[in-house]
Amino acid sequence: MAEFAVKKISPKLGGERGTRNPNGPTSSHDLVEPMEFLYVEVIKTINKSVLNPITHACKPIVEITLGNYQSSTRDLPVGPNGAWNQVFAFDKSTADVLSVALKDGQFPNNTLIGKQNFKVAADIPSRVPPDARMAPQWYPIPSTVEGYHMELLMSVWFGTQADEVYSNAWFADASTVSASREKNTRPKLYLAPRLCYVRVTIVSGHDLIANDRDRTPNVYVSATLDQVRLKTKPIESKNPSWNQDLIFVASESLEGTVKIQLWDLNKDPHDQCIGTLETKLSEMTAVKVPGAASTLFYDIKPGGKIEPEGDTRRFAGRLKMKLATDQSYHVFDECTQYCSDYRAFAKGLWPGTLGKLEVGILGATGLPRAKNALKDRNAYVVAKYGNKWARTRTVVNNKSPKWNEQYSWDIYEKCTVLTLGVYDNQQIFSIDKENDAPVGKVRIPLSLLQWNRIYTGSYPILVLGKEGLKTTGEIQLAVRCACPPPTLTFFPPSYAFATAPFRLLLPKSHYKSPISLPQIDRLRELAVGVNCQNLARTEPPLRNEVVKDMLSPKNNNFSMRKTKANVDRLYDFFTWLSSKYGRLDAEVRSTTDNTPKWITFAVCFCVLWLLPPLTLWLVVYLYPYCLVSFSVYVMIKVLVEYYKTRNGTGPPPPLVLFDVKLSRLEKLDDTQALDEIAEEFDATSAVDPQVLKMRYDRLKASGAEVMVFSGEAASQFERFHALWMLCTSNNVVLICVLALLYPVLLVYYYFSLESLVKAFITVFVFKWVNFTFNRLDLPSAFKNFFRRLPNKEHLMM
Repeated sequence: MAEFAVKKISPKLGGERGTRNPNGPTSSHDLVEPMEFLYVEVIKTINKSVLNPITHACKPIVEITLGNYQSSTRDLPVGPNGAWNQVFAFDKSTADVLSVALKDGQFPNNTLIGKQNFKVAADIPSRVPPDARMAPQWYPIPSTVEGYHMELLMSVWFGTQADEVYSNAWFADASTVSASREKNTRPKLYLAPRLCYVRVTIVSGHDLIANDRDRTPNVYVSATLDQVRLKTKPIESKNPSWNQDLIFVASESLEGTVKIQLWDLNKDPHDQCIGTLETKLSEMTAVKVPGAASTLFYDIKPGGKIEPEGDTRRFAGRLKMKLATDQSYHVFDECTQYCSDYRAFAKGLWPGTLGKLEVGILGATGLPRAKNALKDRNAYVVAKYGNKWARTRTVVNNKSPKWNEQYSWDIYEKCTVLTLGVYDNQQIFSIDKENDAPVGKVRIPLSLLQWNRIYTGSYPILVLGKEGLKTTGEIQLAVRCACPPPTLTFFPPSYAFATAPFRLLLPKSHYKSPISLPQIDRLRELAVGVNCQNLARTEPPLRNEVVKDMLSPKNNNFSMRKTKANVDRLYDFFTWLSSKYGRLDAEVRSTTDNTPKWITFAVCFCVLWLLPPLTLWLVVYLYPYCLVSFSVYVMIKVLVEYYKTRNGTGPPPPLVLFDVKLSRLEKLDDTQALDEIAEEFDATSAVDPQVLKMRYDRLKASGAEVMVFSGEAASQFERFHALWMLCTSNNVVLICVLALLYPVLLVYYYFSLESLVKAFITVFVFKWVNFTFNRLDLPSAFKNFFRRLPNKEHLMM
C-alpha cells in the first residue's frame, strides 16, 4: 500500500551543493536544509546615570519581540555580576523589526525604561561558521523615565543551525516554557558508558561453620552488585560444591563492589549469614581473551554476631571462586534483530572503522495529537547507534516540526541497524509525573545502503495495534554511509574495509565460550537497566521510558498472523525450488525428445571424463597466463563497482523497510484479519469467552495445516535416519561388501577410485535423464524401499 511505503523527497541539502557537485555534498551540515535564525545574545545591563540616581533597587528585565514571538529574561537566573548570558533564537522571516525593550521588574506593571529597535534587513549582520563569534557591544537604551541611563551589552546576528550557540539557544516557539524547564527542549548528545560482564564463578566451599555448631550447614551463596542480587542453589555440606556462574552487567570505569555472602538455610523465618566477602571490580581479573580466570581461594569473614563474645577468630571458612570481568564479550542491550553494535568491551579487540554513518533529521509531517489534548505534539527525535545517542531539540506545539539537525557515528560493522524514535515531550509543562509519550520508531538496516550514496526519503512511522496497522506521521531523513577515499588508486580504502565481509560478526568469546540464549535475554534486561541509570544521571536526563522504548526487543509472543506469514515463506521457497526442478524435469527428463537428453548426458560425460585431462594440461602450460588474466579481470570488476558506488552514478536503489503483503497486513478491512491482529495484543483473561471460542476454532483450522506440514517433514527425516541406521548395521554392511567387493576391486585395480565415482555419476545421470527406451513410469525401487522405512508416525496417538 502506498501510505506504508517510503516516499522519495527532494530537499535542498546543504544549500543545493548536492546538485552542483556530482560526488554529493561535502560540508559538515550537508545532509540538512539550511535554516536561518536571528540570534540575540543578551549578556547584562548597567545604569550609568550620575546626576539623578535611582532611589530604589532596579530589577532589569529584557523583553525581545519579533513579530508574534516574544522572549524575556524575567525567569532567567542572574549571575554574580548581574549577567544573564542567554541566547534567544527567532525565525528570520517572522517580521521586519526586532524590538529590544528594557523594563524594571520592581514595579507591578514592569515599568518600561526604554526600547531599542533594529531593522532586520539593514541593521543586523550575518555570520557563517567558521567565522568567529560576534563580539558583544554596549547599546544605549533611550530612557523614557527620569533617573535611568541604561546600557545593554548584547550581540545580534543572523546564523544557521551550524552556529555554536544553536544547542544552547532559547527558541521563540518555546518562549512559553519556563526557564527551569527550557533545558528539556535543547538538542543533546549522550554517550552511554560501555558495558561489561562481571562473572562470579562459585566453585566450592571449604571448612564452612554454621552458627549452630551441632548441625551441618545448608549453604547457598549470594552475590550483589548495585541493586542486582543473584544466588546459587543450596547444598547441605561443610564442603559444598556448586560450580555455578553468577553473571552481572557493569558499566565503564568498573568502580562498583561485589558483595558475596554465605547463607545458612534453616527453619527460622530468616536465613542466617555465616560469612561475607567484598571485592572491587577493579581488583578482579580482567579477561580479554577467550577463556576463564584462574581459580583462587578467598577467606570468608564471619557474618552476623560472633558468639561466644570475645571470640577473636576472623575466619568462617574459605570459598574457591573465579572472579573476573569478561571484557572479551559484547554485552547486548538491544535484541539481535535490531543490534547496532557488536564490539567487545576491551578496546584492543575492536575492529577497524569502515566509515561514517551520517544522518540528517529533516522534519516530520502528520503527527497526530495525543488523546484528550488540545494542542499539537511537542516532538523531538532520538537516534541510537552503538553507545551514542542523539536527541534533537523539541519543537513546541507543531504537528509538522522542522529540525534539520545532522549527526554522525563510526561504522564498525555494516550489518547493523539504526533506530530512530519520535517522542512527545511532556516535561516542558508538567512536573515530571507524566512520561514522554512515544509516537513511533523507524529502523534502517545499514546493509541496504550503498557506500557514499545519499538516501533521502519520507519514512512512515508505523504502529501496529488492535485496530490494525496505521501511520502516526512521517519523518523525513537523509542517510549516508560515507566511506573514506583509498590511499592508493588501485586498492580498497583500508584493510578493515577489505576484510569486513569475512571477519567474525561477534567477538571470539561468543563462539568459544558461548552464553545461552535465555541467559543473554536475562542479561539484556540487566543491561537496559544499567543504561537507564547511566543516562538518567545526565543533564538534562534521557528519560527511562525513552531508553526502554528504544531498546525494546522484538515481540515473540504467539501470533496467528506471523504463523501464517512464516508458512507462506516456506511455501514460497518450496514453490520456487519445485518450479526450478519442474522446469528442468519438463525440458530434459519428462519430454519424449531425446535431443536434450543426449546433450545433458554428453555434457556430464565431458565434464567427468574429458575435463580433468584438459584441466591438467591447462595447469601445466597455461596456468600463469590464466592466473594473471583472472586476477586482472577480478581487479577491474571490483574497481568499476567501487568507483561506480563512490561517484554516485545513477540513482540509489529504493529502500524497502516494510512489506505489508509479506506481513499479511494488506487486508485492513477484513474482519478476520483485524481480529487476528487484536489477538496479538489481548490478554486471555480480558477477552469475551465467545471471542476466545471463535479464535480457538480458527487456531485449530489453521494449526491443522501446520501440523500436517511439520508431520510430513518429520516422517521424511525419520525415514532418512532409519536408512542411515540400516546402512551402518553390521549385517547389511557385510552383505554389501561381499556383493560389491569383486567389481569394486576390479575397477579400482584397473582404473582408480576416482574412476569408480565418475562411473557412478555417469550411470546416475543416464538413469535420471530418463531416455524413452529406458523409461519406467512406475516409482523406482529405491522410492518404494524408502517409503517402507519405519518412522514414528504410528506411535502418534
